Amino acid sequence: MAIKAAIFDMDGTLLDSMYLWIDIGPRFLESRGIEYTEEIQKDTKLMLLPEMGEYFNSRGFINMSIYDFIDEANAMVENGYYNEVPVKPGVVDFLEELKQNGVRMVIATATDRHLVEAALTRVGIIDYFEKIFTCTEVGFDKKVPNIFDAALAYLGTDKSETYVFEDTLTPITTVSTAGYPLIAVQDKWSTKHKDLIISLANMYVEDLSTIDISKL
Repeated sequence: MAIKAAIFDMDGTLLDSMYLWIDIGPRFLESRGIEYTEEIQKDTKLMLLPEMGEYFNSRGFINMSIYDFIDEANAMVENGYYNEVPVKPGVVDFLEELKQNGVRMVIATATDRHLVEAALTRVGIIDYFEKIFTCTEVGFDKKVPNIFDAALAYLGTDKSETYVFEDTLTPITTVSTAGYPLIAVQDKWSTKHKDLIISLANMYVEDLSTIDISKL
């Protein structure tokens, strides 16, 4: 077994929570009576919250600090993390198997810490992870490998033995380019990119529990 450590994305990989973010842009603007046009959708579809806040400010849709924008956007999804989103099928069994085999685990996520901690605690899996890395705290989004590199530096394991688990195309492209072993997890919000994701990943799975870790 080559795997010594694992870096897990959260939304769409461990939790069925991507629905909370898919329409955050339109919901935010519509709450202010602003039409979410096709042009805005095209411009913002791959943006994380800081970029989206800067875009909305630059277009005159809002006049607020990026921090206030992020706080308000987080408030819109907070209920989902505190009360709704479930763990994805197969996750608990797989995490337990990794733990029993001495594999160290951390989180690398674009979601802010208080939401991560609330959701992972509620579904009962937070204790599997030694540390949580967030894009906000690291200072970079997943278009670049900094958050994964920070997690790797903390773990102190060889990159070849440190597997990354992700579900969406942008971070999967980043991780693949950076040379990490990559397991892509199916999520319904990423199915339009399925063929490309499969081509980039070392393995593509519908359910984490289907993985034979002795073959990693």
